[in-house]
Amino acid sequence: MGINTCRPIDLGTHVCQLYRGEDDLKQVTLPFLRDGLGNGEHCLYVADGISVDEWYRELQEYGVDVFTARETGALAIISSQAWRAMRQGGSSLAMARDFLALMDEQLDTYPAVRIAGDVAWGAEPAIAADLVCHWEATANVVFEGLPIRVICQYDIERYEPAFIEAALRTHPVVLYKGRRVRNPHYEAQMILEREPMLNGCNNDARSLDAMLSQLRPRGQHTS
Repeated sequence: MGINTCRPIDLGTHVCQLYRGEDDLKQVTLPFLRDGLGNGEHCLYVADGISVDEWYRELQEYGVDVFTARETGALAIISSQAWRAMRQGGSSLAMARDFLALMDEQLDTYPAVRIAGDVAWGAEPAIAADLVCHWEATANVVFEGLPIRVICQYDIERYEPAFIEAALRTHPVVLYKGRRVRNPHYEAQMILEREPMLNGCNNDARSLDAMLSQLRPRGQHTS
């Protein structure tokens, strides 16, 4: 099973994947990148946990001509540490500017861009969950209307509940347990309109479990 078994992610869409383990992560990531390269798009992946070289090997085994994709610049994989080092201490506005500059550069050559990855928000030095919440809410405004598809990936077993709650509150669509579901917890617009009052996230595991339970299919998923 993989994301290619679901309806394609629309342009201008910002979704999150809540994953457990490498197999779960790869089931979404590999087809997402392969399909983008097959469509002539630029693909950027931010790797955390699994090394950059291992991702290249996985893609090669998955049917991607990795050598050509790298030589032409269509495919780039960087570590989460490198990604964070380039954007250390950035506010939501600064990160938005970085993304728009990156998009402008790639869209001069490619018809669309795909970005996915886990940027290790909780890694040392950790970024506060309320800042993650504000950035992710802002990203919806940044990506809207652009020829870009973005998947933000969160490891449920490694992140504290507050980070997962931030992800749930700021992505309209969630990839979870092999399914794509419309997110009942999405409130990014309200977070931005009422900042900073709504940026804080609950770090209670029981509260998070209750939120996750509402993502289980009840006929509303679009797989």
